[in-house]
Amino acid sequence: MTRTLADISRLFAYSRWASELTLASVAELDAKQFAQPVGGSFGSVHGTLVHLYGADWVWLERWQGRSPRALPTGQDASTLDAIARMWREVQQKQMDFVEALVPERMAQPLSYVNFKGETFKYPLGETLVHVANHGTYHRGQVATLLRQLGRTPASTDYLRYLDALAE
Repeated sequence: MTRTLADISRLFAYSRWASELTLASVAELDAKQFAQPVGGSFGSVHGTLVHLYGADWVWLERWQGRSPRALPTGQDASTLDAIARMWREVQQKQMDFVEALVPERMAQPLSYVNFKGETFKYPLGETLVHVANHGTYHRGQVATLLRQLGRTPASTDYLRYLDALAE
């Protein structure tokens, strides 16, 4: 499947929009609820947001030819404000990266070493789609965790994003 730069740019703009809505939904939690183990892949809302930020950071590093050996730790992101600040910075750098791409680069292979020391190679454009999809998956987990904590998450559906653009 051919990925266009316009498609990728739109996916990353959507991801940023959806992440901001997710952060706003999470801001209604108190500190205990934010860290409370309620299940899911990363145990808590805090753990899931740290993973989202960390995965975006790792992939940004990979796109720049580096292969980090681990995700950032939650110690650097112990509060929602810290996570939001660091995640917004990474997302801006992602957008800068995407906006600087030329079409020919999308099909070029990206080689990286994962945390287990295994080498993988995929077309750059496909890794960009992977990152946008990964964020959608884990924002959905945050929505479930919020519901388990008695809260109502924001709707982050892609069509809601298109509606917001049209307003």
